[in-house]
Amino acid sequence: MKLSRISLAILPLLSLCSVQAAVYNVVEIGEVSEVKSTYAAAINDSGHAVFNGAISTNSALNAQGVPQNGNGLGAFNFPIDLNAIDFESESITAVLTDEQLADAINGNIDATVQNILLSLNPAGQRIGFSLSYINGIDGVLQNLPLRDLTQQRSNSEYLYDINNAGVAVGVATTTFTWQSYTPDVTDDEPEPETVELWVPEASHQLGAVVQDGQVRVIPAPYQELGGGYTVARAISNNGLIAGYGSSGMTDDIKEAIEEACTGASQPVATCLYNRAVAGSYLQRGMVWQLQADGSVAAPEILGFLGDKNTGTAFEGEGVNAVTYFSVANDVNNNGIAVGRSLYSDSDRTERVRVGNQVVDRIVRAQHASLYVEDQVLPLVDPLEWSISDAVAINNNDIIIGYGQKVINSAVRNKMFYHDYSSGQTRFVDGFFSSSNTFPRAINDSNQIVGQAEVILGGTTTRRGHGFIYDITANSFTDLNALIGCNSPYTVVDAADINDNGDILATALIMKERKDLLGEVVVDAQGNPVKEELAVTVKLQPVANGEPEDCASEQTEYERKGGTAGFGWLTLGAALVWWRRRKV
Repeated sequence: MKLSRISLAILPLLSLCSVQAAVYNVVEIGEVSEVKSTYAAAINDSGHAVFNGAISTNSALNAQGVPQNGNGLGAFNFPIDLNAIDFESESITAVLTDEQLADAINGNIDATVQNILLSLNPAGQRIGFSLSYINGIDGVLQNLPLRDLTQQRSNSEYLYDINNAGVAVGVATTTFTWQSYTPDVTDDEPEPETVELWVPEASHQLGAVVQDGQVRVIPAPYQELGGGYTVARAISNNGLIAGYGSSGMTDDIKEAIEEACTGASQPVATCLYNRAVAGSYLQRGMVWQLQADGSVAAPEILGFLGDKNTGTAFEGEGVNAVTYFSVANDVNNNGIAVGRSLYSDSDRTERVRVGNQVVDRIVRAQHASLYVEDQVLPLVDPLEWSISDAVAINNNDIIIGYGQKVINSAVRNKMFYHDYSSGQTRFVDGFFSSSNTFPRAINDSNQIVGQAEVILGGTTTRRGHGFIYDITANSFTDLNALIGCNSPYTVVDAADINDNGDILATALIMKERKDLLGEVVVDAQGNPVKEELAVTVKLQPVANGEPEDCASEQTEYERKGGTAGFGWLTLGAALVWWRRRKV
């Protein structure tokens, strides 16, 4: 890829010599046989990585933010359950020829029929969104099922992190099985018909730990009425696991679920699943300790910012009732966790739409949170930033995250880093002041990687590019400028960086298009058709490498120089007091 000249800081280069040019070698590690595209997650200091592959190409949430079923169109040879399909139904006979019908009934389908059946999904088969992969100590790339032991692909499985011992953590949603169900007899339906449908297992999602090829799920501390849930987001080198899960349920919701989920009109498991996905549980951030025998100890349950950052709840009623929650995204070897939790300000109101009404209610929003010594501390000013999140922390106690506010008449997200020892938070402009900038990870050399917007040359089109930001050098650099002008890859997101400077990233590249059975698609002349796909790549520093001088002007950064601008934030004496009172 060719890019315009930008000012570059000299980066620490900690690798062996390479015959390739530029600052980084690009090594593709994410081409797999099960899916078309893969997306980077994490890399440890030994270079072992975890990443995820896309089973489906549609969004996991619909326009209203409600979880929806996958379409399976990102997978090769997705296992359609042909036994669940009524091939005599009008919806099927209208779209398949007699020959296609006969073949399908006998279990033989080509790529065209595979596409039709997945797009139509006549049996409502449950389809997941992701497979997880680990490139472990033996170097072998493996798709290791977390909960989908029969590999029916009815659920979504993600690995998010891997520590230096090779222990990986992530989450798996529930699996579904095809079952018979008969509703209760009623006056309106004295002879209800038995139907076949997909029924979920308990716990709509569970955190998972992968160690030495073995998978253990993390049970929820609160499991009533649906099994509860957990999510494991990160693991430190000393086995602390950061995440969140179900911590309880209000009496009103419990009563409503018990009244609704009787099994009279739908399976109890389906009803409990739908309620859980809709948010029936109270949620808290959690930190677990991985034990020597591979088990996971009961979690430390974290608090929340609460009303005016006091850590206590505001007891409101009606539209002023507030359901507080917290999430832990990361934890370091020092036991300090970071994430987000709900903040409220009972002295301020906001006008919002609730259903069909517009009401005034007290302000509440999720904000970046620091969990340390039984405290939950704020990291940004809620009067300036509408929402925020803390995504990672290194072993120097440097926290990274982002805040959201209106910039140039549009809502934008800007990266910050926070030094726990000094209590100071600094916001970074990125490529330009209105560029959405999301940090993903920070190593112990205080190098941050993530994704930030650039503007494609000669257009107003914004596109995400992977970046590296060095706190010490105050240099913010597009990774595409460091991989060589003629590289076929465009790095669109940088997910992680280890202490050797290796970066795990997601890149786009033109590849031969394959159909849903994995066969190469050709045009009328017999030439392979190309398409742009996402793949997981490893960027390895080149000893004494230097950025190439690319002549063309294809990317604009709307600013001069390679250093980042800063917005400075200080939280004042209150935060200093909160931080020091137990130090």
